Amino acid sequence: MDRRTPQTPASWPGEPTEPDPVAANRTFRWAAALIALVTLAGAAACAGPPSKGDVRSAPLNQSRNNVVILANEPTPTMSPALLVSSFLQSLTGDQEDPSFSVAQEFLTPEARGKWIPAGSTWTTTTKIVKYDDPVLDAQQTANHPAHKAEGAAAATAPKAATPTPVGAEQTISVSGAQVAQIDTYGFFQYQTGPVIQQFTLKYLGTSVGWRITTPPDFRMILPESFKRAYQTYQSPLAVYLPSRGAVAPVMDQVYLTQDSGKVDYTYDALARAVLHGRLGSQVTGLTLAGPVTVDANGLARVTLKPPPAGRADLVSDVQLALTRTFRDASENQQLLSSTALSQVLVDYAGCTSCRTNSVAPDGSVPPPVYWVCPQSQGDSNAAIVDRPQLSGVAEAPAVCPPNGAKVSSLVHLTGIQLEKDTPIAVKQLADSSDGKAPQATTFVAAVEHDGAVVVVDDKNNDQQVWYHAKSAAKGVTDLEWDPTDGSLWVVDNKNLYRVQDPGDPGSGTGTPQQILMPDQQVARFKPSPDGLRAVVVSGPNTTDATGAAGPQKATMVFITRAGGGVSLTGPDGTASGQFSLLQALTPTGDQAQGGLQSVTDAAWADGRTVVLLGLQQAGSSTPKLYKVYLDGSQDSTISAPEDAQTAARHIAAVTGAVGAHASMWTFSDAPGPTDPNTTYSYFKRSGGADSFQESGWSPVVATATAG
Repeated sequence: MDRRTPQTPASWPGEPTEPDPVAANRTFRWAAALIALVTLAGAAACAGPPSKGDVRSAPLNQSRNNVVILANEPTPTMSPALLVSSFLQSLTGDQEDPSFSVAQEFLTPEARGKWIPAGSTWTTTTKIVKYDDPVLDAQQTANHPAHKAEGAAAATAPKAATPTPVGAEQTISVSGAQVAQIDTYGFFQYQTGPVIQQFTLKYLGTSVGWRITTPPDFRMILPESFKRAYQTYQSPLAVYLPSRGAVAPVMDQVYLTQDSGKVDYTYDALARAVLHGRLGSQVTGLTLAGPVTVDANGLARVTLKPPPAGRADLVSDVQLALTRTFRDASENQQLLSSTALSQVLVDYAGCTSCRTNSVAPDGSVPPPVYWVCPQSQGDSNAAIVDRPQLSGVAEAPAVCPPNGAKVSSLVHLTGIQLEKDTPIAVKQLADSSDGKAPQATTFVAAVEHDGAVVVVDDKNNDQQVWYHAKSAAKGVTDLEWDPTDGSLWVVDNKNLYRVQDPGDPGSGTGTPQQILMPDQQVARFKPSPDGLRAVVVSGPNTTDATGAAGPQKATMVFITRAGGGVSLTGPDGTASGQFSLLQALTPTGDQAQGGLQSVTDAAWADGRTVVLLGLQQAGSSTPKLYKVYLDGSQDSTISAPEDAQTAARHIAAVTGAVGAHASMWTFSDAPGPTDPNTTYSYFKRSGGADSFQESGWSPVVATATAG
């Protein structure tokens, strides 16, 4: 539709003249931008009833969430199309209460009672849609009373305006292209396709005007409204899901669309998300018996209905997930209160083993970073080294001396000639061989000069070849350990393989399973810490007219495991549902913040945050680092892109506590600043002063695995 041509019908004869809905929308968008700027500066206050007929804001109490509602309030002179447009705008922001009281003003009294009865909430999907201006049904336009013929004389003679009869009805349609949606639990996902909503309106007389008689089946908001209400004023909240034996915490995130500033409501919504999860396999079968409460002593109480048969064992796993989720939420600025969250109790009638969990700040520190340290000239062996502590070591002695002095390797590499600038992978496997406390064995996979991928560990001198490159050693562009089963992912010659432990030393290499990525040449493969997802960096297997390869993209996929094999799918187990990270158009409809023309590497910083390395535009030689969430969304907490080290080859990232706040480290390697034949690894903390460099290549963080 050409937005320069109004599609909403003009006023009927006898009806008051309306403002042009297109112009009104332009006014709304201008007002939205202006008020967003004002509100970002902190100018939010309590809102009373809207002023009659004005484009106005209804900002919430500043102690809640500062979400601004913009809408034309319904007036007796408002046309059906403009009333529907304003109704949709009134659904944009969170409300003072769960009943959407501002939006209720657009409904007939009967519709209000049916839509959201008193004391209840509207549990519905929120669709993010680039919709056009509302339009009147075409047949109704032709049959409107004012357009009916009254004889030849009536067609030419002046006559009084025909009033709209009380009780007259009209149907207004709103259509557009959906780009994403938020489900009833708050999980965001990309979803495209045409969307249409129809509203029936009734004329209630000259003192009231038109009102909606059919409330919507789902909530529909514009992309820019989603950005304003849920990515600028709020942030998605992290949720931890029951791990079900996974080594790493299973993380996700939710966008809460009502009352996210109310503490009790927020914990209640988070609990429902934890119990249900995003995927069918994550549904616990446990349900709340009542709302989550937080008492004056900081105890959050989650009361469940008695678990179904076979589900009681999940309660302790759920309690740990809820404790982590509530802990992170309690540190959110919107939920800070005079009484700090101290304990979480999950119980149900008849539970004899239910106990409280203490809520302690996340004191996890960044884990060690590992890399390859080249040895002195004439020594063909390299060393695997690590830096156990990252913060405050900028002035500490180098672990890998730039003068090539001999250093000890964490694993035995005697006789192994590593190929320079090829990747390594490190995993830690917990064991309890001493019978007292769990310990970890560290395994390192690296590429030899002859193309063999060798695996060594820090407990013995065994050196085991797991894989041989199809051609040259340089063809191996990525190595990653699988967190779920301890197998090794290998990207070789632009293809992806999964290699399992070949067995005892000397038994030969395992049989690689090729994992197909149709029509793609794979450059990197990065499993998530929980082993559920992976980021695949790949490009088309075709070239342009000049013979150049096309740009590479980063795609989020799910790792589906069945019968000992794996495949890469969408969330439903089929090929659908895969999506590109930092794709050309974001859910806001704008050019992507950090839209990458080509991606060269990726890394998981934690269970829900991905760091991408790439170029913004063709011909650019300055690589950039971008952050994006696992669902493909971004918000105001995602910092502006950072310059990466020039000519960076590999990146890694990790999030950990530095002082009282979480901080992210990124690691990269690149040719030396003065001698391109040398390679240096660079270590940088985002938002902090810590940064340093060491000689060597392929900095990585260890993967915790279950096998």
